[in-house]
Amino acid sequence: MHSETMVICHQNLIKYDFYWVTPWIIKMAELDLFDRLILEALQHNARLSGAELARRVNLSAPAVAERMAKLERNGVIRGYQAVLDPAQLGYPIQCLIELTLYRADYPHAQATLAGFPELIDCHRVTGDACMVLKAAVSSMAHLQALIERLTELGGTKTAIILSSPFTGRVPPWPVEGAST
Repeated sequence: MHSETMVICHQNLIKYDFYWVTPWIIKMAELDLFDRLILEALQHNARLSGAELARRVNLSAPAVAERMAKLERNGVIRGYQAVLDPAQLGYPIQCLIELTLYRADYPHAQATLAGFPELIDCHRVTGDACMVLKAAVSSMAHLQALIERLTELGGTKTAIILSSPFTGRVPPWPVEGAST
């Protein structure tokens, strides 16, 4: 953004010059090649040192640190985390569970589901199911007990995950001028 550009925030919209837009439009517009290179490198290895990251993207370490701070501040980078293997922690069975709520009380359902330690992801979705949950359990008996607890909220449909050829991918960068 240019320093003379006026930005006003109001109810998840931002007035950028003369246009009201959603924040992600501005974030995408502000990402340049170096930001994208930094993000791609961090996607592959978030433990890279600032010096190594700077070497890989051909910028100085202070420039990379400044760009990372901007990406964090703008919510593009939401955090850094270790990727754990549930099987190594005693939870070898992972599954996806479609949950169709008996009544559409999402705040209650979300609060209740947050108390289930076996649930590692919770997504509100469109379609027949209301939510798709990802769970990690120690045994089939553990899975059965989880499903029985979930049926207090709604109907379930479960699929055991056999393997995950890839996870955590990010969609490709939009190509300028291409239609979506």
